[in-house]
Amino acid sequence: MFDYLVTSKTRRSLLKLLWSDGVSGTATDLAELSGVAFAGAYKELKAMVDSGLAKVEWADNRKVFSADATHPMADLMRGLLKQPKDQKHSNLKQTDKLRENLAFLGLPVNARKTPPASHVTIEALLADAVDLAQSDASVARSLPVLFHKLGGSLDVDKLKHESWKRGNKHRVGFFLELAGELSEKTVLKEAAKRFLDRRYKVPRQFFNNQTELSRQLAENRTPDLAKKWGLQMNMGLDAFQSTYEKFAHGSVPG
Repeated sequence: MFDYLVTSKTRRSLLKLLWSDGVSGTATDLAELSGVAFAGAYKELKAMVDSGLAKVEWADNRKVFSADATHPMADLMRGLLKQPKDQKHSNLKQTDKLRENLAFLGLPVNARKTPPASHVTIEALLADAVDLAQSDASVARSLPVLFHKLGGSLDVDKLKHESWKRGNKHRVGFFLELAGELSEKTVLKEAAKRFLDRRYKVPRQFFNNQTELSRQLAENRTPDLAKKWGLQMNMGLDAFQSTYEKFAHGSVPG
């Protein structure tokens, strides 16, 4: 129903972030999270503020947008955005399929190994994997292993394009460089430079739906390399290192 009523992809994405996911952030933050252009995101956010669907506040010299829960139609908005059970089931099936495809490629996770469809590229799967890692810590810990195993066969231009489409280019670059540091592969570290976005001025939480305690722990546990990429995470470098050392030298499917 919601997708039918709101035909603009940019507007749908931003409304879901603000009203369904409870996300707040700058126009740059929200544009990246929703995978849309900054100009379009800012235009929509400004219109939402004008209509009362969003509010804007200053925090650390930044304009931060969030849903305005005092809007008289707030309950209606939440009802429209509520995901049907069949859609949630479909999303879970897609996530399971992605994990199975990634396990087939060499990601050390507890999942059946299922080869990806012939039309799905390695680069697209890796870009999807970085998105999945934001809500699955086991995938996040294991991703440097997969980047290491597939590094020699990656088309960096394709990977950059796929990550740009998903709005996660910066996060993909972080895992490329992390894999390069752990494996001591210069080619991965050099490739990562093409993903660096200098607009990342303020640290952003890597994992979704973090509690206040997790955010506090992230301030001390975030690896220096993640800080370089403008990311904060409640996961130390030791977690990545131990997983890498345990699984990095396993075989890759032919």
